[in-house]
Order: sequence, then C-alpha cells, then structure tokens
Amino acid sequence: MTQVKHSSRWRVWHRWLSLVFGVQMVLWSISGAYMVFFDIDYIHGDHLIKDIASPVAPTTELASIDAVLAKYPHSQSIELETRWLNNQNVPVYHVTGHQGERVLDAQSLEPIVFSKQDIEALAVRYYALEDPAVASIVYLTDEAPSELNPKLLPIWQVNFDDFGSTSFYLSETSGELLVKRHTFWRGFDIFWMIHIMDYEDRVDIETWWLQGFIIGTFLLMITGVVLLFFTISFKRKPKQGESA
Repeated sequence: MTQVKHSSRWRVWHRWLSLVFGVQMVLWSISGAYMVFFDIDYIHGDHLIKDIASPVAPTTELASIDAVLAKYPHSQSIELETRWLNNQNVPVYHVTGHQGERVLDAQSLEPIVFSKQDIEALAVRYYALEDPAVASIVYLTDEAPSELNPKLLPIWQVNFDDFGSTSFYLSETSGELLVKRHTFWRGFDIFWMIHIMDYEDRVDIETWWLQGFIIGTFLLMITGVVLLFFTISFKRKPKQGESA
C-alpha cells in the first residue's frame, strides 16, 4: 500500500512537470528539426547572390596610391576595386580609416555618393536568381528591422518580389552587400529564438529561462524513471495467493 501511495505521488509530480515543461520539449524538437533539415548555407542565403567582383583593366589610367594618401593621410586601408555604376564597372579606391570608409573614383579621386538608382542597380547585379524584380528600396536611418543589427545603420534595404521575400542590405558608403535575408532565414531566426529561449537579442545561450527549463526537464526525466521503476516492480510482484 505504501508503494502505491509513493507511486501516486510521483505520478502527480510527473503530470505537473509534463504540463509545465512538456510544451517546451516539443518546441525544442520542432525547432531542432528545422535547423537540422535545412542546409546552413541555404539559410545564410548563399544561393541568392553571385560574385560581381571584376578586375581592373591593366591599361586603365589610375591615380596613384600616394595621391590617395596625400588626400587622406589617415587612411588605414586602401583597396583598388570596381563598382557597378552607370551600367559599367568603374574602378574605385575603397578607403577605410579612423573617420570611417569612403569610395573614391580611382581616376579623379572624387568621393562617390551612391544614389537610390545606384543601389538598385548594384542589388540587381548581386542577385543570382532569374528575373530579379525589385519590390521596394528603403533607406534605413533610425530603426532597424529585427533581422538587422542596428549597428549597421544607416543602410539601404532592397526588397525583391520573389518566393523567399529576399532582402538585401547594402552599405550607404561603399555600396557593398552587407546582409542578405529571406523567408527561410527568418524562420530559422524564430526557431533559434525558441530553441535558446532568448526572446530579445536571440544570441544568449545561457539565459535563466533556458537554464530553468533544462533543470525542469531533468526533473521530469527523473520522475519518469521513478515511475518506470514502480511499474516494473508492480509487474514483478506476485499477486496475493500466488506461489512465489
């Protein structure tokens, strides 16, 4: 009788723990399955972009590096690149330093300011799928969407009308593609948030929520093992009147 009483008590604990922590266990299973099912490169959106880098023709007359340093003496890095401007690849110097970054015309050393039309042309150039259709272009300055690090502001957002609702984020100063997002990445982000239980920044894998639910799940497992022990004991115990 005492064993039955103890079994009932453990069963009550197991039911309550199942109600509290069982849902999260299901969510862990679903979110984990989503993250395992999709290839991480696909989630990153690598299939959405192509390399648009183009070498500068050796015959092109360029301003010297010394001329760049004379104009921007505090430069830390100077790279000769190309940018797609006015329907052609234009040689530019990508200059970075203490005061940020800038792109200069490699011949005149004039700073290049990227217009909305320039950003659209660059985004379409980066886009790797067929028939790129730009749905909207937004210049973000104050508030970043949840899928973007606010530290990247200000930035250009180019949204495509495609199956994955693709969004490209391009630097306002360099025209470079910094971030790419699509529906399956956004789904991954939500499931990752659920999985690590960080509902704000989605980066902390040591939240007290997660630690608490891990402990609760462990207790649920213990009560289940104890109930299994009682069940096996009841089955092995001979009934009254039966010979041992």
